[in-house]
Amino acid sequence: MGSNRPEQFAVTVWANGKEHSILLTQGENLLMALVRSQLPIDFFCTTGKCRTCMVRMNIPAGSAPPPSDTEQYRLGEDMQQGYRLACQVYVTGPLTVFLDTSGSA
Repeated sequence: MGSNRPEQFAVTVWANGKEHSILLTQGENLLMALVRSQLPIDFFCTTGKCRTCMVRMNIPAGSAPPPSDTEQYRLGEDMQQGYRLACQVYVTGPLTVFLDTSGSA
């Protein structure tokens, strides 16, 4: 019998000019994982209403669900630049988050 532990994925986070790697469990909320890892993410409402946790991400296909209606409404054209609301992203695969410009692609 295989273990019933959920799959885990490495998320690369660029913050304070350094590359960090954090492990997230399948379906885990990105914002909560960043906070738990003590990475410098600003947030206020956690429900997608305030845009405070808007960050640029590189999300390969299948690594997170598409933007929610809330994100599409709040972010508009910023989504085309790769921005998402961390509170609305539930991780389903490896991805990269840019909390600053140090790892800009």
